Amino acid sequence: MQPEIDLSGLKDLHLMTKPDFWPLAYGWWVVIICAGLAILLGIIGYMIWHNRPVVYAIRKIKKINQEEPDNLIYIKKLSQLLRRVAIAADGRSAIAKLSDTKWQKFLQKRAPKTLTEQEAHLIAFAPYIPKIKTLTNRPILTEHTISWVKKVLQNKKSS
Repeated sequence: MQPEIDLSGLKDLHLMTKPDFWPLAYGWWVVIICAGLAILLGIIGYMIWHNRPVVYAIRKIKKINQEEPDNLIYIKKLSQLLRRVAIAADGRSAIAKLSDTKWQKFLQKRAPKTLTEQEAHLIAFAPYIPKIKTLTNRPILTEHTISWVKKVLQNKKSS
């Protein structure tokens, strides 16, 4: 037989416990903060890109074209929008004094080869026209105003 061994002096053995889910280690906090910042910067960047003047104006022109069945109101709204774009590009003091023929010449001069003389005349005199018969080239007018907006606001960035 074996002699009895005194084990009373030994400490109890403890099994390892599972690691806790919380609190997280420092590395996980760094990953979470970096991911949050990336998402936040992405959202801010998208909002800035989505609301920049060119995109906003083009969306507005397309919305006016789709939602406005009356040609006279359509042209009046286009005229108002083009005036707002011109004010954004050149400032209120330069644009506010323009009306009638001066506004028509400005529309043609500011972005040449985008609006025809007839289209510029129609847009410039729209607020003063009591009635319009037909507008056969509405899709073409919409495309020409979109290209006008692009040129005017592009020239604003370069200057």
